[in-house]
Amino acid sequence: MTTLDAAAATAPARDEARPGSPAIAVVVLTWNSRADTLGCLQRIAPQLTQADLLVVADNGSEDGTEAAVRAAHPEAIVVQNGENLGFAGGVNAGLRVALSRGATWCLVLNADTEPPADFLACLRLAAAAAPPQVAALQPLLVAADDPDRIDSAGLAPRALPGAHDRFAGEPARAVAGSPRPIFGACGAAALLRSAALAEVGLYDDELFVLFEDVDLAFRLRSRGHEALLLPDLLLPHRRGVSAAAGRKASVARARRRTWVQRNTIALALRHWPLHRVLLGLPVLAVRAIEALFLARTHAPKTCLPLWRRALAERSALRAGLRRAGADAWLGRDR
Repeated sequence: MTTLDAAAATAPARDEARPGSPAIAVVVLTWNSRADTLGCLQRIAPQLTQADLLVVADNGSEDGTEAAVRAAHPEAIVVQNGENLGFAGGVNAGLRVALSRGATWCLVLNADTEPPADFLACLRLAAAAAPPQVAALQPLLVAADDPDRIDSAGLAPRALPGAHDRFAGEPARAVAGSPRPIFGACGAAALLRSAALAEVGLYDDELFVLFEDVDLAFRLRSRGHEALLLPDLLLPHRRGVSAAAGRKASVARARRRTWVQRNTIALALRHWPLHRVLLGLPVLAVRAIEALFLARTHAPKTCLPLWRRALAERSALRAGLRRAGADAWLGRDR
């Protein structure tokens, strides 16, 4: 038996795709999260049809993740990034492969999610029924340790620059029912229409991590695209801060703070109306100062180039957002 024969023998059987059923490329990003990644893939792989793809993007893991994935899932396309490119750059590497293979939709899926057995089938039906203007679909993310508590019901941009997850911490029944419009899909589980990605671009590599999904939601909105929440499709998600102790935890918190402050400024310059930026100027100034201070250690020389680029892109993006009426979403949580 050849190596290819052995791989085919160990790969899970795939169902035939129904005529007209959209092909989905599942893109899972991993970084030193071997157990989580294998658990997620074990749940999602049997749900793939012959038309689907499974792409695993590895941000240079050092815990044997790549070898474990290749051994357990020979059907997966493993993209080795060689270093930590953050969420945005890491996922983008997988998305580029997915788009080059002709997938109709791309499912960006966190490795720390626990997809139920009918997850892809439900997403496939929702995608097939989605109107052409809908470019993003999101399941209802719930806490893995408390499935009755919402983790994210979609992205909500604040009235002044910033964003959060809708209904976070509230009971899952608070949003039960038929699909409903949301501003954008949380990057932990976002089904994205490939044609829309080809039009507006992927996640912004320079944002690295945090608010890259908010930025993509704004760019999709600027071209007239919409997003839907699927409230009755629950997806458990294990969200949390690193459990590392001591200096590692302190450094991780400082890095996260750097990206929060730096990226909030970038999104404000790029997407928020001028009068709202001016109203939030005192807070934005504090954010900018803190970002520049922290970035000396954790993200050297990244703030000013990112902010200059965001400002240069502002005019075209704001024009599209005004045409699409996207400002009506600012400060709207429900």
